[in-house]
Amino acid sequence: MSAGLFAIFNFGGETDLYPLLHYGVKAMSNRGDVTSVYILRGGRVEKIDVSPESGKAVGQAAVGCVYVEDCCVETEGGVVCKFGPEEVSIGDKPQNTVYTALTRDGVVYLYRPPNFWHLALGAHGFDFLIAATESSAIEVLGGEVRRSLGGGELLKVWQYGVESSGGSTLGPLCAMEYIYASRLDSEIDGVEVAEVRSRLATALAEKVEADVDIVVGVPETGVYYASWLARGLGRWCFPAFVATARGRSALLDEIRERLAVIQLKANVVESVVRGKRVLVVDDSLISGLTIKQISQLLRGKAGAREVHISIASPPLRRKCPHGVKTPPESHMIYNFLDGDKIPAALEVDSLTHLTVEEVERAVGRRVCLSCFL
Repeated sequence: MSAGLFAIFNFGGETDLYPLLHYGVKAMSNRGDVTSVYILRGGRVEKIDVSPESGKAVGQAAVGCVYVEDCCVETEGGVVCKFGPEEVSIGDKPQNTVYTALTRDGVVYLYRPPNFWHLALGAHGFDFLIAATESSAIEVLGGEVRRSLGGGELLKVWQYGVESSGGSTLGPLCAMEYIYASRLDSEIDGVEVAEVRSRLATALAEKVEADVDIVVGVPETGVYYASWLARGLGRWCFPAFVATARGRSALLDEIRERLAVIQLKANVVESVVRGKRVLVVDDSLISGLTIKQISQLLRGKAGAREVHISIASPPLRRKCPHGVKTPPESHMIYNFLDGDKIPAALEVDSLTHLTVEEVERAVGRRVCLSCFL
């Protein structure tokens, strides 16, 4: 999971940016639960609160991020919000790190590296330039997405114009941006994330051998895969889980915390699965905690007759070398159990997942698959 970066510039001067900032970062809450926003006002760059209690944020420009930790760093010249393994200064062009930056003299910098990460550019009316990791965040604000920044492109935005430099052929993009991290309604370089996930699910449906009665998805990202997989199998897809709180258990290292989040996001609807052969679909399999707990809920609480699992990605085996938040390799089940022993360990009747080659074909472009190899 990479950070969600955000930037806004108002060519009309200072105004209340609060609605755009509040809902802009809220639109990227899928990226994490830590939000950091900096605004330019009165010639100063200040960290501000954009929670519902604050209600006002007057300024001309702002940058921020949403992640599992604060990824904005104050510098002598302003602030840099970045994601990637490299240290950067404002105006740099690193290979593997994306950033938005705001200087004390009122300039916004936007940079997309040649590899791994995405940054979309849009406009709101005649006055506002908006940039965000998620293209849908621009649309949520009523803006129009104009394009994705090119690989290695640096954009400088100030009162009197926009200046672009660099931009080359893109290298590999992170596969997990398509599989898991991005919003379903976002686009990456003009390709809808939803379209890629439908192809992944269709490829997965061709591999399922189990005869099942219904297909269900693990909230939240597994649900869309489940609907397409069910279509491929000619089975019904039912909403079998009700979420009490939103959370992404894959981002947590502590087992106790992960179990709590799983329970909160996946309480089973018993009448949907009782006595049935159930195919459960999820985006990825890391430690197996989610799948094992869900299998126990389906069998023990709801009375499912069989529980089969389909995973819309290859087995995760490695921590990301490029900065993505992942659990330790010691938590990844494929690193300490042979594939044929995993269904029994997870208390499921069968397990199907995609290969790296199938992911590459479904995405249709060069992707980084380091975490699966």
